Amino acid sequence: MSLQRTTQWVVLTCLSLAALSVQAFNMRGFRGVSWGEASETIGEARVTYTAGAVTCFQRERENLLFGDVALIAVRYCFHKDRLFMVRLAAAVSATALAAEFERSYGPPDVRRAHGATWGTQASGARADLFARAETATLVIYSNKIEPAVAQSMKKLAAMGECDHPIRWTADRV
Repeated sequence: MSLQRTTQWVVLTCLSLAALSVQAFNMRGFRGVSWGEASETIGEARVTYTAGAVTCFQRERENLLFGDVALIAVRYCFHKDRLFMVRLAAAVSATALAAEFERSYGPPDVRRAHGATWGTQASGARADLFARAETATLVIYSNKIEPAVAQSMKKLAAMGECDHPIRWTADRV
């Protein structure tokens, strides 16, 4: 192999590896519902949380499995009737839920002692995993639709505040 060919091969390999390392986490929604779609797209559901312009629902017939992990709840949250966040709760360790999420979406961008984050502020979407006692919560949200509201809701979800149906007040988000 000539020196020129070898150099081209090395450059191409390096560029390919660089492209893979900056691949952005990008979910376009969750389980057939795209970010920004109206609440009617989730079908029959009950309200689990409401505050100001934010309403979260749980489908009446939701698949409560994420891969091999049994879920306690899947909540679809809408701001002004546009999907901007989904919250998964599971009675497993954060490690177990993270491993299952990794199988589909690759390794997280950031690992923490009790959680992980997929995506960055520049990504189309982000996922944050939190551990609390014997449960794990995964909050998946759009970075393009109400990211400030998603950040507030994410903090409440991490504290377990999302578990109290319809008792939040509008000033908390």
